[in-house]
Amino acid sequence: MEVITEYADHRAELEERIRSLESEQTTLLTEISSLKEKLTTLELERHATSLSNEVEALRTEKAVLEEKVATYSSPLSPNESYTV
Repeated sequence: MEVITEYADHRAELEERIRSLESEQTTLLTEISSLKEKLTTLELERHATSLSNEVEALRTEKAVLEEKVATYSSPLSPNESYTV
């Protein structure tokens, strides 16, 4: 009879251990999913900031070039002439 009790106790311990591990597994999977989402969002934010900086630099360069083009496109005053 004692052997049957030992097996029953061991089985109960194993079942409790399995429940505990399954619970931890569920928690870990949820946390991992959340962390992946957070990481993706952070990477997107970093990329958006980088692109925003690049676009601003290009806008500035475009404005400078447009100003230079405008100075060459304006008619020459009577005192000015083209020099090569």
